[in-house]
Amino acid sequence: STPLYSSAASDVYKRQGYSLGNLTAGTDNVYTENYESVSDVDFGLTFEFKLTELISMQTEINYTRRGGKRSGLQPANVSELSDQLNMFFPFIGLPPITNENPLYATFESESDLQYLEFPALVKFGWGDDFRFSAAIGPYVGILLKANQLTSGNSQFYLDSEGTTPVFVPGPNGQPVTLPSQSLDAETNIKDDIRVVNFGGILALGISKKLNESSNIFIDTRASYGFNACLLYTSDAADE
Repeated sequence: STPLYSSAASDVYKRQGYSLGNLTAGTDNVYTENYESVSDVDFGLTFEFKLTELISMQTEINYTRRGGKRSGLQPANVSELSDQLNMFFPFIGLPPITNENPLYATFESESDLQYLEFPALVKFGWGDDFRFSAAIGPYVGILLKANQLTSGNSQFYLDSEGTTPVFVPGPNGQPVTLPSQSLDAETNIKDDIRVVNFGGILALGISKKLNESSNIFIDTRASYGFNACLLYTSDAADE
């Protein structure tokens, strides 16, 4: 963190850091399994209000990016193709394509979630020239943007093992395997993501006094979201 303003009663810092995400699936939802978290740069402003020599209140405004990547065979949300197949499948005794019974394909998928976060922390500090600190408190995150990026070409399958390819009526009326299709797309998924997130933060830091009116501060922190970011539809479980 870099100081922008400092006084005996308060400090304002410009902060920038590197976020190591850990996106996990808390349910058996097939759309959120096997995602690897992505990391990115966060930045924002920190406002520290000194209550005593030991205790201060610290509020922040931070821009942060979250998300995950998934590669290989996975559920494919292709509504147009699903609608077409659902006109054909009942006549041959196959169940319809739904969120609980999706199509599968092999492709690359990445979710990009961008938030504005507002932590409110109680900070404890000790020392003078070198000052050590620990802070704890909640945060509120407001979703700004949510996109899903997919890429690749693949056949479609009816099962998660990729053993039963999708087939469609051929020119002579006999079923033929559906050829590979492009899955290159960028989709706005903001309606599927919870707009407001709540969580907690634990931070440890050290600062070095530069002169009587300013110092430089470095901290490391862990944050944990209390609620699931995904809003599930009516035919999927809600957490």
